[in-house]
Amino acid sequence: MEIDLYYYIYWILNYFFLIYGLCLIALYFFAILLSNRSITRNKRKARFLQVNDIVSASDIPSITLIAPAYNESQTIVENVKSLLALQYPYYELIIVNDGSTDNTLDLLIAKYDLEAFDSTFITQPIPTSTVNKIYRSRKLQYKQLTVIDKNNGGKSDANNAGINFAATELVLCTDADCIIEQNALLKMVRPYLEESEQEVIACGGAIGIINDSIVKNGVIEKLRLPERLIPMIQVVEYIRAFLLGRMAWSEINGVMLVSGAFGLYARNRVIEVNGFNINTVGEDLELGIRLRKHMEEIRVPYKMVYLPETLCWTEAPNNIEILIKQRDRWARGLWETMGLHKDLFFNRKYGDMGLFYYPYWMFFELGAPIVEFIGLLSLIIFTILGLINLNIAILLFTSVYLLGCIFSTISIFIYVKNFKHYNTGKEVVELLLAAYLEPFVYHPVLVLGQIQGYYKKIFGVKSGWGNMNRKGFKTLSKEKV
Repeated sequence: MEIDLYYYIYWILNYFFLIYGLCLIALYFFAILLSNRSITRNKRKARFLQVNDIVSASDIPSITLIAPAYNESQTIVENVKSLLALQYPYYELIIVNDGSTDNTLDLLIAKYDLEAFDSTFITQPIPTSTVNKIYRSRKLQYKQLTVIDKNNGGKSDANNAGINFAATELVLCTDADCIIEQNALLKMVRPYLEESEQEVIACGGAIGIINDSIVKNGVIEKLRLPERLIPMIQVVEYIRAFLLGRMAWSEINGVMLVSGAFGLYARNRVIEVNGFNINTVGEDLELGIRLRKHMEEIRVPYKMVYLPETLCWTEAPNNIEILIKQRDRWARGLWETMGLHKDLFFNRKYGDMGLFYYPYWMFFELGAPIVEFIGLLSLIIFTILGLINLNIAILLFTSVYLLGCIFSTISIFIYVKNFKHYNTGKEVVELLLAAYLEPFVYHPVLVLGQIQGYYKKIFGVKSGWGNMNRKGFKTLSKEKV
């Protein structure tokens, strides 16, 4: 009787994993079609409204860049140089020093000749931790730079402080450790100029990995693939996630997440929903969902869009320990956000977001690591019980592995065809090898980090944002190109 019970459980799980896997495969193929169409459409639009047309226009919206900084002394000077070198007629830069305990603020004051000024008259619609001082440069060439020094409140709180002090139509939230392409703002603003029937409430751009590249005066002098395997696999992961994921969602107006490392928002809408949520570490996804809910509730047609071009570059985790911490944090943020907005689940009131987009995130973003973990445990248990046919198991594993390789290969070749970042034969081969090694050396670590994050949420284990130690960027003064 007990063997019969195990047998029935075995077949129930088999059918569940089969149906779940087939759904994922179908969604991936659908995403390939949608993302390819979205990239083609974006390139066609770019021909009609080019960067030179935007930079010479007098009626484009003003933008404030907001970059929270916490203990960023290794990269802060290079990054501020990069942010001050952006090509855009009307933009301000706000660096928010979020209670750094290193010399981040001192470096900024010395480099940019900053002086404090009175800020008591500035309205602050979103509550934040106490702002201590506001700094601006004495030098004319840095007139668009403002540095806010405040007590530590976390990244979301720092973003909210920047949004409070911004005086522009749009706000771009980024990280102080990111390098942004010089014409990024000109490209990011394009959807706001093109769209006339729907209000664009947020726009995101693809994120690239900058590990081991050469940076000069805040600009990428020479882009290189990372030397270590872990960050190189993340290059493949990011390409796949942005091209097959977010570009596909953008094509059907299903974007719910604009990356916290590089997202352009309509400031008035962000203030209407009271800014970023300081009680979750998944603040970018949570804000995206809350903005969409708000627009559905006030019945204003809207869009959240993604651009396929890599416009922002960041340093990725360089080893397994830091990678697990990052994915633990992302998993906790996803769990928190899905729980906060569970009222969306199959809720017709919120249109396609409630009926399709949110359920997808529940089943396939939140659920995938859980399904994989249960699958691994089931495989171990049923192997011990002698219920696994080894030949069929090997065949299924090989089929799944090859399908994953196909999806990664398609992503890489779409990227290489449309963008010129990694276009040498050597680089393409290295990316393909990284993609084919990913399921063995990288993906298990990824699942471990995600399950660890879920465990902390289920059992109430306290865990904060977590620090990611960075190597800093290579510069030409240290290395010949």
